[in-house]
Amino acid sequence: MTHRFFVEEDIADAVVLRGEQAHQIANVLRLKVGDEITLVRDGVESNVFIEDVDADRVRGRCISKRLVDAEPRVRLTLAVPILRGDRTEEVIEGVTQLGVSRIVPFVSSRSVVRSLPDAKRERWKRVAREAAETARRGRIPSVDEPREWERLFDALDAPVLVAWESEVLVKLQDAVANTAQLSLVIGPEGGLTMEEIAVAREHRAVTMSLGARNLRSETAAIAAVAQAMAILDR
Repeated sequence: MTHRFFVEEDIADAVVLRGEQAHQIANVLRLKVGDEITLVRDGVESNVFIEDVDADRVRGRCISKRLVDAEPRVRLTLAVPILRGDRTEEVIEGVTQLGVSRIVPFVSSRSVVRSLPDAKRERWKRVAREAAETARRGRIPSVDEPREWERLFDALDAPVLVAWESEVLVKLQDAVANTAQLSLVIGPEGGLTMEEIAVAREHRAVTMSLGARNLRSETAAIAAVAQAMAILDR
């Protein structure tokens, strides 16, 4: 199994990698001339034969390209509260491997953490990149800037499902339709207020239940994405 790296530029016949990726190839992975790596961009993966290795620059030659077959057929957006400590990172790592396309952090009235420093958001992007490489995906999920609850739904792709502990009639599997895109919203550990549910419904979001047991936000996020992918990505 070759090592995978996401790149931001189109992959030509001659390949040059610099910076952190060159350092990782030369000093961490200790790859040598003659080894192969896989470079990924926009759902296409390219096999590259390494011709020269240096800590500052790695040169190679593209020998084949193909579409990545690990990308899901559904575009799934996850809106998740900013959680304490590293809990949101755990969510990002898990849902990226499951196939989420976009992650939207938000702040609601019962959120404990109410801000997202730029440095932490950049850390979340790195977590998403590494998880996408691990899962052999063809794209890295985007991580949006945080939004307040009142403006959240304007940024989400319809249909939108909101996990709500007081919903007793509609389960996730009942609410998920055969669709090419879907947004899931997971509330904070303190739950969502009736006023916030009203805002969601004004934007035509549907409330749904994840089951009889009360879940922590990070567990609920991963469970919801896994359930939705099991239904839609078949």
